[in-house]
Amino acid sequence: MPQRILLVYTKAGGGHYAMAQTLYKLLKELEPEAEVRLFNFFDVGPRWIAQAIQDGYNFAVNKQRWLFTVFQAFYQTRPAIQTFARVLGMRLAPAINEYLEAFQPDKIIYCYPVNHGFRRLPYVRRRNPKTLTVVTDIFSPHLYWFVDPKDQYVVASPEAYSIARRHRVPPENLHYFQTLIDPRFNQPLPQSEAERLRREWGLEEAYTVLVTGGGAGLKISFRLVQELIRIPGINVVVVCGYNQRLYRQLLGLKERQGLKNLVLFGFTHQMYELINLADVVVSKAGPATIAEVLSLRKDLIVCDYVWPQEHGNVELIRHERLGYYIRHPKRIAAKIVELKSRPPERRGLELKNEIVRLAEYILKL
Repeated sequence: MPQRILLVYTKAGGGHYAMAQTLYKLLKELEPEAEVRLFNFFDVGPRWIAQAIQDGYNFAVNKQRWLFTVFQAFYQTRPAIQTFARVLGMRLAPAINEYLEAFQPDKIIYCYPVNHGFRRLPYVRRRNPKTLTVVTDIFSPHLYWFVDPKDQYVVASPEAYSIARRHRVPPENLHYFQTLIDPRFNQPLPQSEAERLRREWGLEEAYTVLVTGGGAGLKISFRLVQELIRIPGINVVVVCGYNQRLYRQLLGLKERQGLKNLVLFGFTHQMYELINLADVVVSKAGPATIAEVLSLRKDLIVCDYVWPQEHGNVELIRHERLGYYIRHPKRIAAKIVELKSRPPERRGLELKNEIVRLAEYILKL
């Protein structure tokens, strides 16, 4: 009988969904007869919960950072996390359990920290499917990933392994798979395809700056672009994500000033191609973005991070000299002028990408 594998995620932060999508693709490639499903558990509950958690997360992180900081301050202990999970589960548990009963998964792979909540569901108690939590925060995962030390966990860096042990997860429950990003980032884009995309996107200058900040775009994108367009001889590529206001602002700037070297994207699935064509990437300190940029050995400038969950990522970049942490648009522009004028001295992560090995491990569970 074909395996039934459920990949659990949310869209509260792009990394969870991206990990689930990558694993879905690999599992289907490795075992085509397996029945694999992506499951955003907020989709089966009341709409207001999805709005409060997913939309609320994105709003707090990108618009009202202080709200997220206050929430994180509350979310620092196991009792607080467990209490929040129980309150949330009272509304979501019946619908989630109904979904599980209908699909009957043999394995549940969590790409979001909800294993402690799912463990109490009647289906999980009765059928006891094999479970595994894939920690998508590569370098500095928060306590909420490790609330249930009895579960099995996958971590993707020595730093994350140490944090898991500090939160009392025993070694026999920890599995170390390095880096864990889309396998396309293992190799650069073929030169012929890179040249084709340069022509298609109108990247006429020899040097390209990519500005990206996930689904919501960077808060400083507009001010940063105003600084970057003053630098001669560069292409400025901006990924605005779902931020339509930012896209319209930049489009207006492009049209008013006739900026042929300013190329705009909304939400896109072509980050692999865009990072390949870039010489330097300006982004916030999302763990997947950092790993992707450094795996392709591009210069990296981090201009923002979410406290406290991404603070460790910034410290890693600083300590290992993997990139630069610069917040002010004028200083970012000055650093890009410096990088453009000298031979690249790029360091990549000294970690190989083991996402395929992880997919093989899941199939053998």
